[in-house]
Amino acid sequence: MNELEQYLLSKGQEYRNFNPNRAINIYAKLKENLAKIPQTIQIIGTNGKGTSGRFLSLALLQKGYKVLHFTSPHIFRFNERFYKNGNIISDEELLKAHRYLMQFDFIKEASYFEYATFLALYLSMDVDYLILEAGVGGEYDSTSVIERNLVLFTLIDFDHQEMLGESIESIAKTKLNAMKNTAILGIQKHNIVQDIAKNIAFTKDINLHILDSVLNDAMTYVSKNNMPYFLAENLSLALKALDILDIEFDISLLPKLDLMGRFQSIRDNIIIDVGHNKSAAFAIKENLKDKKVMLVYNSYLQKNIKEILEILKDNILRL
Repeated sequence: MNELEQYLLSKGQEYRNFNPNRAINIYAKLKENLAKIPQTIQIIGTNGKGTSGRFLSLALLQKGYKVLHFTSPHIFRFNERFYKNGNIISDEELLKAHRYLMQFDFIKEASYFEYATFLALYLSMDVDYLILEAGVGGEYDSTSVIERNLVLFTLIDFDHQEMLGESIESIAKTKLNAMKNTAILGIQKHNIVQDIAKNIAFTKDINLHILDSVLNDAMTYVSKNNMPYFLAENLSLALKALDILDIEFDISLLPKLDLMGRFQSIRDNIIIDVGHNKSAAFAIKENLKDKKVMLVYNSYLQKNIKEILEILKDNILRL
């Protein structure tokens, strides 16, 4: 275990007791010690943040830009959260970032996720685009303390109710209040989300773009690569972002998605998916169709375990 892993272990759980000012205060001091903050694109939502960000990263890389994609959580190693210029960050570069941050006493107040966010800021000083995936919520997330050029909103649905509230209105407001400068609202299944987004955009004078349907280029890519339909929605959001950024892109140049655990076939008979809420369970069911599987399921206690298993029960092979 290296010194960064030991430090993160000392932080305990990923999200500490809520303090809306902690990340703001830390960043106010830290930014004076950062040489550069690149163009920043934030991604907020319930499902699809990781793949939307990775699709956008891959496209920008194909156009010759330098990119850091900050995503969470990781599956095997903490390094997976930092995808820089087409590769997971090395231990050496990550340790260099950690040692730089450790010289500032104020940084030690950061929670696990906040500290990961600040590592991403240091690691992004030599890139053109920083793509930041929010953790929980949006309005008070540590990724929202940074000035953002563009904010993308993926599907907003029920998750983390213990922190965001029990209604879709409460969840959506918390996420959509992070809107800044120019924003794109991706495809939604709750009509109220679009209404709330429009009201917030009007109040804050935000340039809001609304994506109503899957783009043809996204469907072409997903069909060609035999990928699940929900990825076409996420790719559509990434392609819309490129359009807003005035970057022309040929979908035939987009490499295969390299983000682990998104209905990923690792062998002929093994599929891995990190879905952890009802919306993700419905997406898994849609792509399994009538196929029967042996389900190996792991979850935190606060998740809707019974409801998720109820959705998938017809696909579960009973021995």
